[in-house]
Amino acid sequence: MRKSILIACVIAITILMSHLNVFTVHGLTPCEEATNLLQPCLKYIWLEATPSPDCCSGLDTVNKGVKTYDDRHDMCICLSTEAAITSAPQYKFDNLPKLCGITLFAPVGPKFDCSR
Repeated sequence: MRKSILIACVIAITILMSHLNVFTVHGLTPCEEATNLLQPCLKYIWLEATPSPDCCSGLDTVNKGVKTYDDRHDMCICLSTEAAITSAPQYKFDNLPKLCGITLFAPVGPKFDCSR
C-alpha cells in the first residue's frame, strides 16, 4: 500500500514539474509574448500610415491565441495598458485591425474599459 502511494506521489510530482518546466523554458507570460509579437506595430502606431505584414501577422497570432473569456479579458488589460504607455491616439488602435483585415476579440486602446 505504501509503495503504491509513493508511486502515485512521484507520478503527481513529475507531472506538476513537467508543467512548470514548460513555463520555465519559455519564460514569458502571455502578455509578454503578445507584446513581443506586436512590436512591429509600433512603427504604424507612431510613424506609418499602414501596418507592416509583420505587424498584422503578430496581431492575428495574438487574436487567435485568446480563446476563453478569461484569456480575452487578460489580453485586453495587457494590450490596453501597453497602448496607454505609447500615448498614441485612439484612432490608430481602432484602425489597426481594420487595416490588417482582422476582427479583433475586443476593442483595444489606451482608454478602453476591459471590464465590459
